[in-house]
Amino acid sequence: MTEDEIRTLAARLHAGQQDKGGAPYLGHLERAARYLKQRWPDATPDEVAAAWLHDSIEDTAATEASLLAGGVSAEAVRIVRAMTRPEDQPYLDYVRGVADSGDRSLIRVKLADNNDNRDPTRVAALADGAQRLATRYEPAKQILEAALARLTGG
Repeated sequence: MTEDEIRTLAARLHAGQQDKGGAPYLGHLERAARYLKQRWPDATPDEVAAAWLHDSIEDTAATEASLLAGGVSAEAVRIVRAMTRPEDQPYLDYVRGVADSGDRSLIRVKLADNNDNRDPTRVAALADGAQRLATRYEPAKQILEAALARLTGG
């Protein structure tokens, strides 16, 4: 699938959804995909597709099977599945699992998601924004960046 087709699928899956700040959810997905491509110009089409679809299994009726049947690559679906945090798992434990996976694609997509979740404008719109940033998103960024540095030797 092309990126335009992936974007259309993401828009359909998240139609009517809003982020925690009340903005259309598609904006978060678009910013995550854009950041991924800007930071890593070598991002694969599967990574870009996963950035667009990273919340589809977690927040919509989509399943791995429905994404595959819709034409999403098996690799992109694998990344999306890995981006789906089990409901009973604490957030930072999940992030540590992503970091410990050694999966460069997964870590990149999670960092792209994290980058948008840390955006000062988005955080300011949340009642618990400062706390969320300090206890969730900043520690997650540090964990993921350290894992990526280990993978890339830098």
